[in-house]
This record gives sequence, structure tokens and C-alpha cells, in this order.
Amino acid sequence: MHAFQSIVLVLVIAGIIVFVFSFLSMTLSFNKTGSGKYNFLSYFPFELNQFKRNSKKSWIYETLIIFSSLLLGFSLIFYLLYIHFDFRDIYQLYILMAVMFISLLSFNLLFFIKLSAYKLHLIFAIIFAFSTLLSVVLELLLLGRNDVLGLNMSTPLINIIISVVAIIFMIVLICNPSYKSWAKLVKVDAQTYNRPKYNYLAILEWGSFIVHLVSYIPLIVSFF
Repeated sequence: MHAFQSIVLVLVIAGIIVFVFSFLSMTLSFNKTGSGKYNFLSYFPFELNQFKRNSKKSWIYETLIIFSSLLLGFSLIFYLLYIHFDFRDIYQLYILMAVMFISLLSFNLLFFIKLSAYKLHLIFAIIFAFSTLLSVVLELLLLGRNDVLGLNMSTPLINIIISVVAIIFMIVLICNPSYKSWAKLVKVDAQTYNRPKYNYLAILEWGSFIVHLVSYIPLIVSFF
């Protein structure tokens, strides 16, 4: 295995593991506050941010989130460095990497922007959802080709399956008709929210985050 390939694989796996560990730790910590159990179908990402509760461990969790984002970001950089001289349409791949960076950055911002800044929160939620969808579409168009990396190889079926399923999932999330009545169900001008059982804006944000992590799989498959 080439050194660059090893670095990319380690960075992606480490980034995802740190992300998952951070969210599990913050969820358990949230549940200990007595304000109810954290539900990914109704609570927003920023509500896991413990700075608002002045938790002694808050700096640890925030550092882990930023660190895991850097790991995933650097994995994209090493990916580009490795295939720079082999990929025929390198500028198209630059666009894909830029879109994935925007998606990752948008989620990190959503982790800090509360609903008290509703318009700003909604703007970044939309940017996050559509940049995630666009990154998966670009992956399907670029990495699903037979000449990926300049090699005449059969298109890995797993790339097509993962990308198509992710695209359908994102379209369902974005086109959910319940968004029209969401503002009536949640009081965005208060710190205490009158939540519906299924908060579709929160589902959109968490669903987009899951798709973002899944989008690294086709990159790794084509890379090896």
C-alpha cells in the first residue's frame, strides 16, 4: 500500500471514529442533565454544544469536533495530492473537494448557531443540505466512470449503489412537505422549544451529516 493511501485511510477512519465518539459522549452527557434524553429526530446539533451549560468538559468536546473535522479535511487534501497527476479531469475533482469542504464547514457552523439566530441557522442548514447533495451527485458523475484515475477498470458497483441511495435519501429529506408547517410547530424566538415529535429541520441536518460521512466511502473505494 502506498504511503499516501495509508495516510488517507487512517485520516478518514480516525476522523469518523472521533466524530462518533464525540457525539456519543455529548449525548450521554446531555442525558445526565435531567432535561430529557437527546433525540436525533427532534434535537438540533447545536443543542449538544455544552458551552451554554458551562460544562467543565465542554472544551474537550468542542476540541474533538474540530479535530475530527480537520482529520477529514486533511484526508481530502492528501487524496488530491496523491491522484493529482493521474486523474484526467483534475479540475472537476477540485470542485468536488471544494463542495465537500463547504459541506463540512457548514455543519461545524450549525453546531454553534442557535435558533435564536433563526435566519442565519436556516441559511447554513440549506447550504449544508445542498452542498452535501451536490457532493454525492459529483461523486457519482466523476468516480462512477470507467476511466476513474485514468485506469480502464470496471466501475465499482458499490460506488453507484451508495451514491444513488444517498442521493435519493437527500432528495427525500430536502423535499419533505412538512417543512412548510415547521415554523408553526417550533417557537424559534424562545430558548424553550415546543417541539414536534419529528423535527424535520433537525432531521435534515442530522441526515445530511450522515450522508456527508457516507460520501467518503466512494472516495476510498475508488482510491484503492
